[in-house]
Amino acid sequence: MDFLLWSVRSVHVFSVVVWLGGLMYQGVVMLPVAKAEQKEMGAQTLHSLRRFVPFVWMCVWTVLVTGIGLMLFSPRYIIGEFDNPWSVLLGLKQLTFVLMVFFSFGYARMLSRCTEIVTAAKPGTSPDNPAPYYQRMLQFGRINIALGIGALLLASGLH
Repeated sequence: MDFLLWSVRSVHVFSVVVWLGGLMYQGVVMLPVAKAEQKEMGAQTLHSLRRFVPFVWMCVWTVLVTGIGLMLFSPRYIIGEFDNPWSVLLGLKQLTFVLMVFFSFGYARMLSRCTEIVTAAKPGTSPDNPAPYYQRMLQFGRINIALGIGALLLASGLH
């Protein structure tokens, strides 16, 4: 049983690292470089951002399944009871996860809209301006990073 718990916890942590690490790489390395080169909404930048979206969904499902497993294997978990600090922290961590999934949907939707506008632009036409969608996408990414850091702090209180 200890090996199973160790394995599930390891996969859980690895998925969180991939999810948050990818968001941080995009927000701290890739997007500032694209901005410095005036290629923020260039085809290559949007393609690179779009390639990360499947990893996000893979990590979301993995974190969800392994998180449920860790929760159910814990002897401290009692369904629907929030009478001790551990249960309250767990509930807050679950709420944070739900918010992260919500903002990930928004991020993916704004990225999709940006890509549609940029790829549909033809010379001589005036398409929608992708900048508001791009800015909202960046905002969702920053919110997700902040929520992820908060979830990590909450998780550190669970042990």
